[in-house]
Amino acid sequence: MTTLVRADAKSRICIRGTRKGQEYVVKAEKGGWWVIPVETVRPPRQRREWSGSQLSLAEHLGGLAESGLRLEQADNAKQKVRRCRF
Repeated sequence: MTTLVRADAKSRICIRGTRKGQEYVVKAEKGGWWVIPVETVRPPRQRREWSGSQLSLAEHLGGLAESGLRLEQADNAKQKVRRCRF
C-alpha cells in the first residue's frame, strides 16, 4: 500500500502505524524513504550470580603457561606513552 503524505510547516510528517516511544530507522534510497522499526534488546530473564573465580590470577596464568602460553615484554614497553590525539 502506498500513501501520499505532506510535511507540515516545520518539515515534519506523520506516519500511521507507529507506536509511541518506539524508535525507527529512516533510510533514503533511490529517491524514496524506508522506515524500519528498531528491534529492542531485552535483558536475559534469568540472571545468575557469579561468586568469582576460585583461583588467583597467578594460578590462572601458571596453568596457561603449563599449556604453552608464553608472554614476552615488548621492546617499547618502557617508553613513555604519547599524548592521545583525540
